[in-house]
Amino acid sequence: MDPKKLREERAKLVKRMRELSDAINGDEKRDFTAEEQAEWEKLNGDYDALTRQIERAERLAQFDADERAGNNPDGRAGRDPVNNGDGADDPPADRRTSEPTAEDRALAFAGWCRLRMDLDPSAEQQAAAQRIGFRLDRKQLTVNLLPTPDIRRMQQAMAGVHPSLARRALGTVDVGTGGALVPEGVVPRLERAMLAFGGMLQVAEVIRTDGGGDLPWPTANDTGNTGRRVAESGPIATSGKDPSFAQQVLHAYKYTSDAVLVPYELLEDSAFDLAGVLADMLGERLGRILNTECTTGTGDAQPYGIIEASTLGVTAASATAIDPDELIQLIHSVDPAYRMNARFMLHDSVILYLRQLKDGEGRYLWQSGLQAGVPDTLLGYPITVNQDMASSVAASAKTVVFGQLGAYKIREVRGMRMYRLEERYRDYDQDGFVAFIRRDGTLIDAGTHPVKHLQQHA
Repeated sequence: MDPKKLREERAKLVKRMRELSDAINGDEKRDFTAEEQAEWEKLNGDYDALTRQIERAERLAQFDADERAGNNPDGRAGRDPVNNGDGADDPPADRRTSEPTAEDRALAFAGWCRLRMDLDPSAEQQAAAQRIGFRLDRKQLTVNLLPTPDIRRMQQAMAGVHPSLARRALGTVDVGTGGALVPEGVVPRLERAMLAFGGMLQVAEVIRTDGGGDLPWPTANDTGNTGRRVAESGPIATSGKDPSFAQQVLHAYKYTSDAVLVPYELLEDSAFDLAGVLADMLGERLGRILNTECTTGTGDAQPYGIIEASTLGVTAASATAIDPDELIQLIHSVDPAYRMNARFMLHDSVILYLRQLKDGEGRYLWQSGLQAGVPDTLLGYPITVNQDMASSVAASAKTVVFGQLGAYKIREVRGMRMYRLEERYRDYDQDGFVAFIRRDGTLIDAGTHPVKHLQQHA
């Protein structure tokens, strides 16, 4: 559907929502009736559904534009961001008889799935594997989640900030090592699934490294020092002007998707989109745990979540309400140096609560984005939904986060390792597919507190 028409439909919902809110915030000063509350909740649900449709429609329009322009999914001709291991035992690149095609990738992947099920890969599958230079008896695939143009567009659209992605040694994977095995589109689909679950992967800066050793991140705070005026030939200060140096360390904690069980019948059915289903399931499982721990993690043998790592900005006067002035205070509790590209992060249920709030001049704090590429805003700042944050305005809850969310760093080590478990679930006539990743996350704070939170009164 046309994104413009969808936005026009959404604008009608916004108008009705405001009519309802004005009815109880005007002279009547009352609560919703049961009928009005039901309508309010339905309108909010319809608004969110239309927002998702708009995002999909705009994304598909961009994909169509890319295809017309002849762009590859990863933006580089003749390369695919997937490696099936160290590649030492794969056929050399010169044994490939043609450049990889989407059909060859799909056939080779199907042959890899079938090989040790007491089913021989078809001649067509073996020929496809030969053409792309891949050994079908490999047991491990390492999927390098490199930043593709469509992933960057999704991050920018959802986060409103530029995701700086460090690739290091993962940036040049040659198809001669078997990199063309996984069907085209699986890697972006896997990364989209991880991005879609939660908000942290949308707003954090992702650092991708080739090794898993501790990664020190040095910090320096010189905000307490200023220059000074001196007399002609006057001396400079020789002490008391040193900046404060420190470092934070990113580790590499191990995560697993646990096994995704696939019945024999589906593995045998060539019409079944195994690659797509695995990408969605593995990505969603890993995305959920990463978002949870990068949001609420304690930092003790796990990531240091943004809620725990952020600094108290405002304590609400009420345990069960948020005053509009408290949100303004939260914004100004963050130094102006961090308010450029700053944004709010909160649970969807808290957004529902805030949609009814007005400032002292009767203007709504929440504004719907009515134009393409313009996100919803709260007091002029974009909003990120994070379902691992507090879901209600309750005593002591940290309900709203604000600041330079890109100061949160997520460290990713190499790619995602995927294995096929052939015998473990044989009595159920199923094969298991399992993935492992190594990740960590922390908020880089040199002492100037780029991210702060609003906490309800106890």
